[in-house]
Amino acid sequence: MLEIVYENNWFSVAKEENWHYLIEKKSSNGAVILILEDNKNFILIKNYRKAINKVVIELPRGYGEINETSLETAIREAYEETGYKIDKKNICKLGSINPNSAILSSEVDIFFAKVSINDRIKGSDLEVIDIIKIDKNNIKQFVINGEIKDSFTLSALHLYDLNYQN
Repeated sequence: MLEIVYENNWFSVAKEENWHYLIEKKSSNGAVILILEDNKNFILIKNYRKAINKVVIELPRGYGEINETSLETAIREAYEETGYKIDKKNICKLGSINPNSAILSSEVDIFFAKVSINDRIKGSDLEVIDIIKIDKNNIKQFVINGEIKDSFTLSALHLYDLNYQN
């Protein structure tokens, strides 16, 4: 029998038999977006993550708003965190992931968008420390060097490789 042992605005802790796991309340329309500018640079952000007490390099992502699709979430998060306005015709879904299937019940969609430097029409919001551009030919070195460790970002880059690389 499922029992909720703790609850707040973002998640519930569920207990079922001997297992505990988190139910993220807004994850059903959460999204991650990999942005490629002018077929040259991936657009990433630097963000402070309290849980690991570090500044990390990651992709824009977030929970969806009420009545928002994951596609709409991806477009909104890209705009809020990077300032890029993405047209729906320039975005596609790469796949979905379960970020940590041992303790999270969530599934998050991963999107890919092509943009032009002219599509950046504003600065980022206050959630983001910095916006960084990494040449698509050098991105793997950031992973190998341990500069990119975020699981959403690693998953998105892998799905991109599977879909677009030879």
